[in-house]
Amino acid sequence: MTKGNKHERLQIVAYNPWQRFWRRLLVLILIVLLAGAGYGYGRWEDWNRLRTAESSVDGLREQAQSQAGEITELRRQLAVAKSSSDVDRQAYREMQQTVENLNARIAQLENEVAFYTRVMAPGDVDQGLRVDTWQLQPGNQERVYDYKLVITQVTNNNTYIQGRALVNLIGRKGQTQVAIPLKDVSPQVDDLSIRFRFRFFQNVVGQVRLPENFKPEKVEVILQSIGDKAMRVEKEFDWPGEGA
Repeated sequence: MTKGNKHERLQIVAYNPWQRFWRRLLVLILIVLLAGAGYGYGRWEDWNRLRTAESSVDGLREQAQSQAGEITELRRQLAVAKSSSDVDRQAYREMQQTVENLNARIAQLENEVAFYTRVMAPGDVDQGLRVDTWQLQPGNQERVYDYKLVITQVTNNNTYIQGRALVNLIGRKGQTQVAIPLKDVSPQVDDLSIRFRFRFFQNVVGQVRLPENFKPEKVEVILQSIGDKAMRVEKEFDWPGEGA
């Protein structure tokens, strides 16, 4: 029995290590260029958002200056009205109310400008995580209060910061000092601490219903961020009408 011959074809290819090197180098350069383009686009987007926010702050400043001029003119008119014996009493009251409303609006605008300046253009002030504001207003029921907590990050790099905020009401039940977590008195909070994540600031709002026989004295706010530059911030606020 005879087996057939099998013919094999052998091809010799010249080995060129430089060709593989330049191919890999080209792929590496493309990866670096794509990564650089993505990073540059992200930085441009952050810069564009910051410029928009700064424009809003400038607009608020201009509005505040404009209304300050209106107040000056209304005060002048009010002074003239007070010295005039034939001014209608109702018109005088309306003018006085207008002045009071404008004064309140100016104060609000000035506070907003100061707030955005602190957050968006920190300058030489201490940078980092902050408890900016804790506000309490009486609610529509007895022993019920509306609260607002403002957390800010004063920084120049516009990176997100995240962590948790713990809020405690400190006061007395009889002769005993107690600390009540916000989650025990606020239906809007369902955990011992409040999660936060923001770039510039975050508002936390809700209602507090005080327990019976509890006399509040202070509010304690503790912030704990996570990450490479973790920070812990503690601040106390007197309860309205209490403390110093």
